[in-house]
Amino acid sequence: MLQKVGAQKEQGAMNSAPQWLHQYKDVLNALSGIRRGIEKEGVRTAVDGNLSQHAHPQALGAALTHPNITTDFAEAQLELVTPAYAERGQMFDHLSTLHGYVANNLSDSEVMWGASMPPRLPSEEAIAIADYGHSNVGQMKQRYRHGLANRYGKKMQTISGIHYNFSLPETFWQALHQVENSPQPLSEFISDRYFHMIRNIMRHGWIIGYLFGASPAVDSSYLVGKQHDLDELDFGIADFGSATADNHRTYYAPWATSLRLSNLGYSNSEQSKYALNYNNKHDYLSGLYNILAMPSEYYAQFEQNQQVNNKVLQLENELYSSVRPKIVNDELRPLYAMCRYGVEYIELRSLDINPYLPLGLDQTQSYFLDLFLLYCALSPSAALDVDEQAVIQQRQECVAMQGRKPQLTLPTLEGEQPLKTLGLNLLADMEALLPLFEDQLEAAVYAQSVEREKAKLFDASLTPSARVLADMLRDNLSYTDLLLGLSQAHARQHQLVSKTTQLYKELTVAAKQSLELQQEIEANDTISFDDYLQQKTALTYEC
Repeated sequence: MLQKVGAQKEQGAMNSAPQWLHQYKDVLNALSGIRRGIEKEGVRTAVDGNLSQHAHPQALGAALTHPNITTDFAEAQLELVTPAYAERGQMFDHLSTLHGYVANNLSDSEVMWGASMPPRLPSEEAIAIADYGHSNVGQMKQRYRHGLANRYGKKMQTISGIHYNFSLPETFWQALHQVENSPQPLSEFISDRYFHMIRNIMRHGWIIGYLFGASPAVDSSYLVGKQHDLDELDFGIADFGSATADNHRTYYAPWATSLRLSNLGYSNSEQSKYALNYNNKHDYLSGLYNILAMPSEYYAQFEQNQQVNNKVLQLENELYSSVRPKIVNDELRPLYAMCRYGVEYIELRSLDINPYLPLGLDQTQSYFLDLFLLYCALSPSAALDVDEQAVIQQRQECVAMQGRKPQLTLPTLEGEQPLKTLGLNLLADMEALLPLFEDQLEAAVYAQSVEREKAKLFDASLTPSARVLADMLRDNLSYTDLLLGLSQAHARQHQLVSKTTQLYKELTVAAKQSLELQQEIEANDTISFDDYLQQKTALTYEC
């Protein structure tokens, strides 16, 4: 029935679709094989709501060598990594099993924090940087994190998020290459079209913060030493229990969607001076090379053993952006791997962890993200200049700090435009892709995902950021108390995951093997750490 309905609606939908869309029907029939993977961070938190001070549990394996369970910046900051899957359900099953394995192997006194902004934090000095052992590769990872700590502060680095990795199949690129009648070799065409996608993600990415931002508030411990204009959450009563415990209070912005995405969250003022060119692979890599090679007068104040180097970026991974072009290559540093082999996938980095969802996101959100990214790959994408990048940054900050404000307007190249109008127009253009899908049953699921998000544009109280604030006020709970309760509830659910599945058994084996592999790596180093560091950070040529 859905197939028939889809066919009946197609002609009318095509008549109202954007003009550029009409040529892409054959391309959209070549979508089978989209691959997606997830990297999800979360800090280990004590049952009193404080950041854990314990070392990475041995039961989880070695953070250096485990393929799926590692650490990000801090010793207490877990990172769960799924492989890339063509089957969406398999990706979520893997992510669920990872959460279950972690929940069953943490001590009873710890839980994995289920939100982006951190729990109660100790002083900067008391936040332990992740430890990867004494091998050369382990020391380099820790040296890099010392550099991050000195440059940006440890507290900022404890902010966590979800990275959504996305690649389109070769069949899609071949079909698009033919439709576009491109003279480029296919590999170059693919890289340039990923940058085409990235430019549109940057232009339209504010919608991700509005719809999925879930960090409007933060514990006061994060704000120590920071200038801010946040309000203190006032419950209107003299004593509201644990919300004032140990002088830790909750601060928030009334209309904020994501403090994480704001200038108060994960940001980098030093590298923001050097806007990269996202118009093609060559210009992007040339700009990246320059800031990897450029000494920073500000960072020169830090001792040599407290950072990898004194450049604007120590390594490629230090680049802060809401989206990154990526390639997997164990032999070459990322700059040269991408130079030689091109872009393999994109990493969407602007997703907050939804504290109301056990995994931080759900399959309906994943469907929406796929459609959004597909739209960004196909819709026209003019070159980005510095002026437009500045407008994009202003727009993101506006949504992050004021996104739910009634009648909010956003800066665009054509002047201020209502957020609601911009959002509804964007979602309508995304929906216009659906009649062209070969599988109309799947198109219906995509349509449902758009409808769920469209409702948030009509009613901002449906956003997760609004829900966080409403629940704190309704229940007289501080940020930490609310999120601790949600995190503990998720942990109890994760502990029920089946331990008899093949994947769970493989994780048990992987933990043991990762510990053995770390020891093997440490025993087999043949050069000094200084020589190793020089080899791994050498910039021998521009791309």
